[in-house]
Amino acid sequence: VNLILIDPSLARSRILDCCARQYVQGDVMHWWHPRASGARGIRTRCSDDYLWLPWAVAEYVEKTGNRAVLTEKTPFLQSEPLRREEHSRYEQPGCTEEKYTVLEHCRRTFELFESRGAGAHGLPLMLDGDWNDGMDAVGREGKGESVWLAWFFSYTARSFAGILEKEGMEEEAKRLLERASAAAAAADAAWNGEWYLRGYFDSGAPLGGRESKNCKIDSIAQSWAAMCPEVSTGRRRAALDAAISRLFDPQAPLARLFDPPFGVDGERAGYIRSYGPGFRENGGQYTHAALWLAMACFREGRAEKGLEILKSALPRPTAAYGAEPFAIPADVCSAPERYGEAGWTGYTGSAGWFFRVAAEELLGLRLSDGELKVSPRLPDGWEGYEAVWTDAEGHRRRIRVDGSGQTVDG
Repeated sequence: VNLILIDPSLARSRILDCCARQYVQGDVMHWWHPRASGARGIRTRCSDDYLWLPWAVAEYVEKTGNRAVLTEKTPFLQSEPLRREEHSRYEQPGCTEEKYTVLEHCRRTFELFESRGAGAHGLPLMLDGDWNDGMDAVGREGKGESVWLAWFFSYTARSFAGILEKEGMEEEAKRLLERASAAAAAADAAWNGEWYLRGYFDSGAPLGGRESKNCKIDSIAQSWAAMCPEVSTGRRRAALDAAISRLFDPQAPLARLFDPPFGVDGERAGYIRSYGPGFRENGGQYTHAALWLAMACFREGRAEKGLEILKSALPRPTAAYGAEPFAIPADVCSAPERYGEAGWTGYTGSAGWFFRVAAEELLGLRLSDGELKVSPRLPDGWEGYEAVWTDAEGHRRRIRVDGSGQTVDG
């Protein structure tokens, strides 16, 4: 989806592929191995993975203007739902004989989200992990909650409601918007004075905040707050201030996912502790999150800081970095003994997010209904830029932007 500006057909193909990996109940394979005889994959209780489908569909429709994808059809997967004592299952499920539209696949997603309900603080349940699936013990008993998931659901539901309205499903769109506002309000209530909590454990204890021993501040709970219109300007700014000052090291450069990491004596969050403090999702730089922080900065008018964090995700030709100088890494260590060392450079998702933030947020090259709009957010001191964009029909367009961010021609 992050490559729509280059080739929308890639996103369409991926959307259909993901629909075909969705179960009748609305959840999805967390990952899978494609096989001629049918995919083998893992079924989990992760709380966010199925929501990325309507997120992607809304992105695709808004950018391309192509609503025909909503009527494309794929089957659902079928297998016995996970038993109470099961947290995951690797399997090769069957599939339904009947095929269903992409629109129906997305509707099943929101139905599942609603049926799973919310916790004591009105936040969505984390279950066996959200985007950070290493936090698989935070909500294992079915009571733990996720602030980030509330922001992400609110953003996705609001985007998809526009699709439902245009499909003549006004009442359903209205209900979705109401749930989006309720989730955003619950997340906004998880304010800890200077930044947002990450969530709550099953016990009701906060995950994050000034009193926490581990994960006092998590970047994704701060950056995604900037994508929510219900959040006040003051809180958005304060949350970003806290994330930048506490998580971003401009000298390395490196943007930690959260700090402090979980250690052997830390709160029981899940298998994330097995990585070791400062490695991967346990307080290292996880590049998706670093790029989301950069995106939030651009959207809040902090172009200089946004560019600085964006550049921190680039590979670097140093011995300490220890990886290919031509691939964006999934993660960078913040552990003192491995500080700045890259890991897992074959992860294309990080490269996709880097391209998107650079193209859309910095250069301001955005598609809307198939038309390219130019609205850059350039740092002070830039003299402008030139770009050449080729549309789906092969027509080339040259764009020139001056240092003030005004389009000179194109």
